[in-house]
Amino acid sequence: MTSPNKPQPSPLTPKQQKEKAALELEKLKLGLEADRLRLQQAKLELSEAQRKVEVELASDMESRTLVFVGVVDEESVLKAGETLRSMSRRFPGEPITLIFNSPGGMVIHGLALYDQIMEMRRAGHHVTTVARGQVASMGGILLQAGTERVIGRHAHMLIHEVAYGAHGKLGEMEDRLAFSKQLQDRLVTILSERSTMSKKEISERWHKTDWWLGARQTVQLGFADRVG
Repeated sequence: MTSPNKPQPSPLTPKQQKEKAALELEKLKLGLEADRLRLQQAKLELSEAQRKVEVELASDMESRTLVFVGVVDEESVLKAGETLRSMSRRFPGEPITLIFNSPGGMVIHGLALYDQIMEMRRAGHHVTTVARGQVASMGGILLQAGTERVIGRHAHMLIHEVAYGAHGKLGEMEDRLAFSKQLQDRLVTILSERSTMSKKEISERWHKTDWWLGARQTVQLGFADRVG
């Protein structure tokens, strides 16, 4: 209820109403201009960030360096493969460096990248593979593809058996298990060819466990050539 003693506001005259509407319109225009400026600033910042990324990528290309960070899967291997092919075409026979920091991933896709690196070596490229952070599972296999293998002082390598998920019909599971054993034998062969350990020793050591190696032990066992 309105108090009888409270004075009521006088109705605005047409002129005042017009002035108020003009003021509200001006506020709206200022707000839109502020939004436009913020959007413009955001675009500039994004363009600058994109420019920095492009500069870094160009710098990596010029220095013939590929940085592989993340999971080994179809997408990451496809991207890495395209970059390596570009480097090989642009710098035929020149040294190339691959830096890995990976938790591992899919064996089939990882072996495709491994074969591509070996093909580059056969084409005359001296390939240096470098471990930073971690080269786990398939990441450790990819480290072995280098002409020279380097592991960071604080990096670690993980070696373990191929993961196998059992599901489906019995015959299908038997086929997948047999294929998994073939893949596992291939990985053990790759590891043993460059290390001081035999296939039997590696198979016994990694059986049913995650086998983590520090930088010095990785070099001592021949899974890397030096710490650096």
